[in-house]
This record gives sequence, C-alpha cells and structure tokens, in this order.
Amino acid sequence: MNKWARIALLLTATVPTSLFLDRLTGGVSAGAPSRPGRFVSISLPGLEIGAAERVVSFNLKVTSGRVAQLPDMPIGWNISVDNDPSWNTSVNASVQVAAAALDASYFKDFAVIEKEDTAESPFDLGGKVTVSTDFSHSRTIQVAMKDFVIREDIQFLKGHPSK
Repeated sequence: MNKWARIALLLTATVPTSLFLDRLTGGVSAGAPSRPGRFVSISLPGLEIGAAERVVSFNLKVTSGRVAQLPDMPIGWNISVDNDPSWNTSVNASVQVAAAALDASYFKDFAVIEKEDTAESPFDLGGKVTVSTDFSHSRTIQVAMKDFVIREDIQFLKGHPSK
C-alpha cells in the first residue's frame, strides 16, 4: 500500500464522512440546505495595550454566530474554538511560550464570524484580552460589542462557494 492510500484509509477511519466530504467539496454538499447568515470580519482597533505589554491570552464570546475562520493562527499559541450548535460560540487562546506573545496589531480582522440572523438572541460579541510585561503579572482588558469594528467580509464570501 503506498503512502497516499494509507493516508486516505486513515482519513476515512478517523474523520467523520460528512466532514471529509465537506472538505473535499469545498463546503458544498449535495442536498445540504444553505445556512442563513452573513459573514463579517471583526477587529479590535482601540485595544489599549502599553508599549511594553504583550497579549498572552484572549477569550471571545459570540452570541448568535459562529467562528467561520481564524485567518492567522499564531505559532506558539493554543487556540480552542467551540462552535456550539446553539450558535453561542467561544474562543479561548493562550500563549505557550513568552516569545510568541502578540501585540495589538493581531486583532485587525482576526476572525471571520457567520452571523445567525434568524436566532432568537441578537448578535453580540464580548470577551477579554490578557496582557503582561513580565509574564508573572498580568492585566485583563474586558471587551464588549462597542469595542469591535465589524465589516462585511467580501474576501471570505468570494472564496466560499455556498454563498
């Protein structure tokens, strides 16, 4: 059995068929209903971080939406996305090594969110960003909907065949 046959066998044994077919077809499955919603890109442009501070963790809570994409997942970070079927999503991210800590520029168009326009709860964003200068002491910055810049994500829509 050659290398590619082993990989295909491994994929079919470990990846649910629907997910494998979804990836193979670019997200278009025969007979799959299209989901309502709009794709938006989110940024945190006014994040107040001191000159010597670096981001060591962040948490994001999305109400009536899901994380469709995190375009730049930095090396040295542990990032967990829970796209709950209730359309209440959470992202938890933390640095694994101090050298991988981020500056505020990371938060420009850092996530693509699909808004669920038919949900009972209104779309909302919130969370916290933790910064540190010495990695022994930290400061937490709370962020709310008012802190985010939200814009229609045209680039994501162009690359997404089901929209």
